[in-house]
Amino acid sequence: MSTDTAGTGETTAGGVTPVVPVAREADLVTPARRSWRGVWLRALSLLALVAVWFVASLFLSPNVLPGPVQVIGAMIDNLGDPETYFHLWTTVYRVVAGMLIAVAAGLVIGLVMGLSKFGEEFLDSWVLVAFTVPSVVYGILAILWFGLNDVAAIVAIGVTAVPAVAINMWQGVKAIDLSLIRMGRAFHFSRSSILRKLVVPQVIPFLLAALRYALGLAWKIATVVELIGLSSGVGYQLGYWFGLFNMTQVLAWTILFTIVLLLIEFVILKPTEYWLTRWRPSMQN
Repeated sequence: MSTDTAGTGETTAGGVTPVVPVAREADLVTPARRSWRGVWLRALSLLALVAVWFVASLFLSPNVLPGPVQVIGAMIDNLGDPETYFHLWTTVYRVVAGMLIAVAAGLVIGLVMGLSKFGEEFLDSWVLVAFTVPSVVYGILAILWFGLNDVAAIVAIGVTAVPAVAINMWQGVKAIDLSLIRMGRAFHFSRSSILRKLVVPQVIPFLLAALRYALGLAWKIATVVELIGLSSGVGYQLGYWFGLFNMTQVLAWTILFTIVLLLIEFVILKPTEYWLTRWRPSMQN
């Protein structure tokens, strides 16, 4: 006996109707539409935050919470002052210099711990202890040792970020799939090809995660050191206006600094991450 398949004119033996997969609405959303939807949702969340900020400022003193209009006006005034760019660049320079130290030292330590059982047992306790020490301690020690200068800030940033890089690289090396390396050898890959095509792609995600986390720590310790004892940088400006209890300028500098961080994230880090992981298939939800 044969039956007609639901509205298609097709029949099947035994009266069994085949299951026809139905496309879900989420499956019909193209990557471009999904990307634009993400942009609109982020913009909507930002507008909601500004709206809440504006309403709250109506009920609080300007000394406690100035409104968005006053803060944006102060930001515009600051952008017209060349010293603003000097302080922003000074902080960025210190963070970049400290991160170079952190990445160089963290990579070496992480590789040693990941490749050598002796290195792992010899260093793991010290790396974990260094990771748990509050970053402000490194800032205070650096100022006491090196004085009120750029070296103190750079050393504090580097020492704070080294454990984060080392731990991620350590775990990344230990997570390498050795079966892929054996397969590469079976197909007579050269050592450089195995390293470039099989090892590095597996470690890259761990390195990127390490850089993001370490960079977040670096921005924080940079502003702390500048606030404690230096006479330049975003942290210094925050401390200066805090001393005058000028909340408008404190928020203006905070937002300016946040904008710089977002520019670095979306102009430098995101494209770099996309390029380094371009071999990975995109995950569609």
